[in-house]
Amino acid sequence: MIIWGSRGRETTSGGGRFFCPSCRDDSAYQHQKVKNYFTLYFIPLFPMQTLGEFVRCQSCDGEYDVKVLDLTRETFEAATQPWHCSSCNNANIADQSACVNCKAPRT
Repeated sequence: MIIWGSRGRETTSGGGRFFCPSCRDDSAYQHQKVKNYFTLYFIPLFPMQTLGEFVRCQSCDGEYDVKVLDLTRETFEAATQPWHCSSCNNANIADQSACVNCKAPRT
Protein backbone atom coordinates (compact mmCIF):
# COMPACT_ATOMS: atom_id res chain seq x y z
CA MET A 1 0.00 0.00 0.00
CA ILE A 2 1.33 3.46 -0.96
CA ILE A 3 0.50 6.36 1.35
CA TRP A 4 0.70 9.78 -0.31
CA GLY A 5 -0.76 13.22 0.32
CA SER A 6 0.20 16.80 1.00
CA ARG A 7 0.94 19.05 3.92
CA GLY A 8 1.70 22.70 4.54
CA ARG A 9 5.15 23.63 5.73
CA GLU A 10 6.77 26.94 6.72
CA THR A 11 10.18 27.87 5.34
CA THR A 12 12.29 30.92 6.12
CA SER A 13 13.21 32.85 3.00
CA GLY A 14 14.99 35.84 4.54
CA GLY A 15 15.17 38.24 7.39
CA GLY A 16 16.31 41.62 8.57
CA ARG A 17 15.08 44.49 10.72
CA PHE A 18 11.74 46.32 10.52
CA PHE A 19 9.46 48.56 12.56
CA CYS A 20 7.15 46.20 14.48
CA PRO A 21 3.65 47.66 15.11
CA SER A 22 3.23 45.61 18.33
CA CYS A 23 6.66 46.24 19.85
CA ARG A 24 6.69 49.81 18.47
CA ASP A 25 10.42 49.40 17.99
CA ASP A 26 12.89 48.26 15.35
CA SER A 27 13.08 44.47 15.67
CA ALA A 28 14.52 41.51 13.83
CA TYR A 29 12.14 39.58 11.58
CA GLN A 30 11.98 36.39 9.53
CA HIS A 31 10.24 36.31 6.17
CA GLN A 32 8.25 33.06 6.17
CA LYS A 33 6.67 31.29 3.21
CA VAL A 34 4.05 28.56 3.59
CA LYS A 35 4.26 25.92 0.88
CA ASN A 36 2.17 22.87 0.16
CA TYR A 37 4.46 19.80 -0.10
CA PHE A 38 3.76 16.47 -1.75
CA THR A 39 4.31 13.72 0.83
CA LEU A 40 5.06 10.04 0.39
CA TYR A 41 4.80 7.95 3.55
CA PHE A 42 4.41 11.24 5.49
CA ILE A 43 7.79 12.53 4.24
CA PRO A 44 7.61 15.89 2.42
CA LEU A 45 9.37 15.42 -0.92
CA PHE A 46 8.86 18.57 -3.01
CA PRO A 47 6.82 21.79 -2.89
CA MET A 48 3.74 21.90 -5.11
CA GLN A 49 2.65 25.52 -4.54
CA THR A 50 3.18 28.53 -2.30
CA LEU A 51 0.12 29.08 -0.12
CA GLY A 52 1.17 32.42 1.36
CA GLU A 53 3.88 34.45 3.00
CA PHE A 54 4.21 36.60 6.09
CA VAL A 55 6.67 38.37 8.38
CA ARG A 56 7.27 37.13 11.95
CA CYS A 57 8.74 39.49 14.57
CA GLN A 58 11.52 37.82 16.54
CA SER A 59 10.78 39.91 19.66
CA CYS A 60 7.03 39.45 20.13
CA ASP A 61 6.30 36.56 17.68
CA GLY A 62 3.70 38.75 15.97
CA GLU A 63 2.83 37.72 12.41
CA TYR A 64 2.15 40.38 9.78
CA ASP A 65 1.51 40.76 6.07
CA VAL A 66 4.70 41.44 4.10
CA LYS A 67 3.40 44.99 3.43
CA VAL A 68 4.49 45.84 6.98
CA LEU A 69 8.08 45.96 5.67
CA ASP A 70 7.18 49.19 3.83
CA LEU A 71 5.92 50.75 7.08
CA THR A 72 8.20 53.24 8.80
CA ARG A 73 7.96 54.53 12.33
CA GLU A 74 6.85 57.93 11.02
CA THR A 75 4.02 56.59 8.84
CA PHE A 76 2.81 54.34 11.67
CA GLU A 77 2.81 57.19 14.20
CA ALA A 78 1.03 59.50 11.73
CA ALA A 79 -1.67 56.89 11.09
CA THR A 80 -2.33 56.18 14.78
CA GLN A 81 -2.04 59.64 16.37
CA PRO A 82 -5.30 61.42 17.25
CA TRP A 83 -6.04 64.65 15.43
CA HIS A 84 -7.61 67.82 16.79
CA CYS A 85 -10.55 69.52 15.11
CA SER A 86 -9.79 73.04 13.90
CA SER A 87 -13.37 74.14 14.73
CA CYS A 88 -13.95 72.80 18.25
CA ASN A 89 -10.48 71.44 19.21
CA ASN A 90 -11.97 68.00 19.96
CA ALA A 91 -9.48 65.10 19.92
CA ASN A 92 -10.55 62.46 17.35
CA ILE A 93 -9.18 59.00 16.66
CA ALA A 94 -6.87 58.72 13.66
CA ASP A 95 -9.23 56.92 11.27
CA GLN A 96 -12.08 59.45 11.60
CA SER A 97 -12.51 61.65 8.52
CA ALA A 98 -14.77 64.13 10.34
CA CYS A 99 -14.96 65.42 13.89
CA VAL A 100 -17.23 63.27 16.09
CA ASN A 101 -18.25 66.35 18.07
CA CYS A 102 -19.09 69.01 15.46
CA LYS A 103 -18.94 66.93 12.22
CA ALA A 104 -16.39 69.30 10.65
CA PRO A 105 -14.23 67.55 8.02
CA ARG A 106 -10.63 66.69 8.84
CA THR A 107 -8.18 69.26 7.52
